[in-house]
Amino acid sequence: MFHNIFDTVPERPVGNSGNLYFVLDGGSLIHLVVWPKQETFATDDDDVHIVKTAIEIYEKIKKQVVVIGQDVDLLVSPTALTPDYMDILMLKECKGKFKDRFYSSKDLRNSKLMIECKKSILFLHAISGCDTTSGFYGKGKLQAVQLFNHNKYLHMYTNICIPNMYT
Repeated sequence: MFHNIFDTVPERPVGNSGNLYFVLDGGSLIHLVVWPKQETFATDDDDVHIVKTAIEIYEKIKKQVVVIGQDVDLLVSPTALTPDYMDILMLKECKGKFKDRFYSSKDLRNSKLMIECKKSILFLHAISGCDTTSGFYGKGKLQAVQLFNHNKYLHMYTNICIPNMYT
């Protein structure tokens, strides 16, 4: 699984929940859970919107922001969208016997796997499909990143398909 290749941060990232602000996935059943008072629900299930909401909240309150959701795509968007000076935490909720895991946007950006494809991560996210498997090629996110890193021919498509992505 894509999210299993990254290191996690300690279970209690900051210790005191008064230092945390939560941004919750707007399309998730997480609305049914009672959360601390410092929370915002993203208005829809769009991963980019959720991450941008977290960035806006961080800029306003200057506290640690935690994005909470089950979607593996919430690990992809912060890699491309979070400014270098900012560290947004993601809490990936797991189902069944697996434990919930915290990830750091800064650690994701600096991981060996992502360094090579950082500028193309949203392109890879788009072509590898939503959540799990690519509708075009039947490949998961991890396979898409590995293929991209080993096939320089694919790099030119990033600029063709999404020329002004970072402006």
